[in-house]
Amino acid sequence: TYYLALLLATKGDTEDARITFQQAIDSGHRDHAPAAAYGLGRLLAGRGDIAGARIAFQQAIDSGHRDHAPAAAYELGRLLAWQGDSAGAQNAYRHAINSRHADHAPEAAVKLGNLLARQGDIAGARIAFQQAINSGHRDHGPMAALGLGAMLHEEGDVEAALAAYQQAISSGNDEVVPTAAWNLGLLLGQQGDATGARAAYQVAIDSGHGDHVPMAANNLGLLLADQGDAAGARASYQLAIDSGHRDYAPTAAYNLGVLLADQGDAAGAQAAYQVAIDSGHRDYAPMTANNLGLLQ
Repeated sequence: TYYLALLLATKGDTEDARITFQQAIDSGHRDHAPAAAYGLGRLLAGRGDIAGARIAFQQAIDSGHRDHAPAAAYELGRLLAWQGDSAGAQNAYRHAINSRHADHAPEAAVKLGNLLARQGDIAGARIAFQQAINSGHRDHGPMAALGLGAMLHEEGDVEAALAAYQQAISSGNDEVVPTAAWNLGLLLGQQGDATGARAAYQVAIDSGHGDHVPMAANNLGLLLADQGDAAGARASYQLAIDSGHRDYAPTAAYNLGVLLADQGDAAGAQAAYQVAIDSGHRDYAPMTANNLGLLQ
């Protein structure tokens, strides 16, 4: 019945799937019952039946199953956090963490760290993030290092933030490295370490990430412009422009226009400004139009 319920859910027959999941739960099978409770919880959550989903997830948790109990605890934590029940979410995440499940424990630790960080519980968040990092999980460990770095960056703990960002970058994780490198570049730039910032931004650019390449290229352009490297700044801005990113292409076009105008290249500045205007960006299009008017 459990596999039939999965098939029904996949086909979108949610009501028959609900009934069949419940039959599998009622069977009391040591594996299929907790699996069905977890599946039912997800099904009901997707249908907006929060109360029913909570009950189903709790059934899976209470089963103590080595896989489905921590999976349900993680999903219950996400559900309760979305509902604004912070205390309940924390308890659910900690249940998953305490299970020591290879995947769900570090996954829950990252979520718990993010939740506690948003609430200002820095000490608790550090512990949660560190638990995920210590797990050595190929995805959640680097994600925790990134979360820890971002939190410490905001808190002004520069040395610890630098170490966390570097740990995230060193993981080589394709999803984490671009963000961590961009954040590291920003932090190093704020600290006046232009060389380190350039290297970090270049890591983000080399990642090929659709968002972080233009973000890093634009920031690198600003950094190089401040250092008097106009040619390098132009190349970086152009890279961001060529990406076509909805936000950073017009931002870079505006910045390039400002740079060229300062250099006395009115024609080049006008062309760059026009790119930003043509983008229709809610901020940079009108701002650039004003600059273009002043240029003319």
